[in-house]
Amino acid sequence: MRHYEIVFLVHPDQSDQTSSILSKLDKLIKASGGTVHRSENIGNRKLAYPIQDQFKASYGLINIECNQETVAEIKNSFKFNDSIIRNLIVTTKKAHTKDSALLIQTKEDNEKDTYEEAREQVKKLEEDNLQKEEKEEKKEKKEKKEITEHSKEKTVEESPNETIEEI
Repeated sequence: MRHYEIVFLVHPDQSDQTSSILSKLDKLIKASGGTVHRSENIGNRKLAYPIQDQFKASYGLINIECNQETVAEIKNSFKFNDSIIRNLIVTTKKAHTKDSALLIQTKEDNEKDTYEEAREQVKKLEEDNLQKEEKEEKKEKKEKKEITEHSKEKTVEESPNETIEEI
């Protein structure tokens, strides 16, 4: 038996099928006497170039040890599955059991996106607070200006009355 690494891309509208495809492959391989060393649902990722007018796809990866007939059956199932837009089956020298570089990079990107989203939210809140403070300052200045204008008008009105009383 040989070791294989299988990567497949699922149409983004049907990305929820990635897990079911992985489980079907798992059952097929175990039924034929093979072993599954690693099975990963990597999730949606941006594609380097569009495939079938799609810019994102859901990635699935599985490392297996099985015979050639099972690989032929897997290829045939990929051929007739409309949700799989691309696949690659590669022979490897040994079994890989650690997380794939693609999965690690996806996790890092998701953490990075979460961090950036949090920073954007904080920045937006700070801008909103600054705008509120500026509005309040303008309102206070306007009120002070109205008060001073009103007091000037009052003093002007009181002045003639005083002169009349003095006469």
